[in-house]
Amino acid sequence: MESRFALDFAYQKKRIFDQMASMHFRLSDRYRFYTRAEDTFEIISSVLLCGLTFFDYEKYTELSASASTAYVGVISILIFAFTLIKQKLSFSQLSEKHNIAGKMYSQAKLDITSKIYEWSINCVSDKYILDYINEHYNSLNELPQIPEKQFNKLKHWHQSKIEMSKFLDEHKNDFWLFCKIKFWFRNFRRK
Repeated sequence: MESRFALDFAYQKKRIFDQMASMHFRLSDRYRFYTRAEDTFEIISSVLLCGLTFFDYEKYTELSASASTAYVGVISILIFAFTLIKQKLSFSQLSEKHNIAGKMYSQAKLDITSKIYEWSINCVSDKYILDYINEHYNSLNELPQIPEKQFNKLKHWHQSKIEMSKFLDEHKNDFWLFCKIKFWFRNFRRK
C-alpha cells in the first residue's frame, strides 16, 4: 500500500527547497549588485582623486594650495574609510555564500523530485521515506539562513515569480513587456 503521509511530506520538502533556492539566489543577486556598486564607486572616486592631485587649484579656482591639499586629504581619508567599511560588510562573500546555498537547494529539489517519482511507483514505507529525507537533507540546515526581516518579502517575491511563470505559460505568444503589464493589471484588479 502506498504511503500518503510521507509522500506529502516529501512534496512539502520539495516546495520548501524550491522556495529556499529562489530566496538564496535573490539574495545572492542583491549582494552582487551591492558589490558592483561599491566597486564602481571606489574606482571612480579613486580615479577622480588621482586626477585632483595634479589639478592646479590656484589657477582655475579661488582655493589656496593649502586648502586644496586639505580637501584632497579629507577626500582620501573618506575613500579609505569607505574601503574599510566595504571590507567589513563583505557583500561579495555574502553573495557567494547565498549563491552556493541556492545551488545546494536546487540540487536537493532535483534529487527529491526524482525520489518522489521513484517512491510513488514502488511501494515504500513511511519510515524509509522519512529516514531518507532526514539523512540526506539535514545538512541543508547548516547553510546560511534567510534573514528573518527579509523572509516574508522574499517569500512573496518567490510566490509572485511562480504565478508569473504560470501566466507566461498561458500567454506564450505575447511580448514580454506586454505580459508583465497584463500580469500586473490582473493582480491589481483582484485587489
